[in-house]
Amino acid sequence: MDLQPYRTTDPETSRQPFNREKLQAVAIKAIASHPGITAGELGDMTQVDGIWKRLPELERKGLILRGDSRVYQGTGRYQTTWRVASRQLSFKETDWEAEFKDFPKWN
Repeated sequence: MDLQPYRTTDPETSRQPFNREKLQAVAIKAIASHPGITAGELGDMTQVDGIWKRLPELERKGLILRGDSRVYQGTGRYQTTWRVASRQLSFKETDWEAEFKDFPKWN
């Protein structure tokens, strides 16, 4: 018996190699371009069936965040909005020392 990385009931898009990563990249790019987009709007905009399935994966990776809910016009139901997570920028040690110059030194 050969194990497959998908179920026989999964759509063809889930069976293609590396498809998950490609769909995640498409989702992130669309969300970055349209902060506050719902899953339904994301599907409408990208024309990719099931792209909404990648959103929890991206959330677990810390790449996107849930926002408020609002009505998605396609169904008239509330859906969560999504936005790209802001990443903390790295800083130089000298910046850190300047920020905390008044704090006591621990040795």
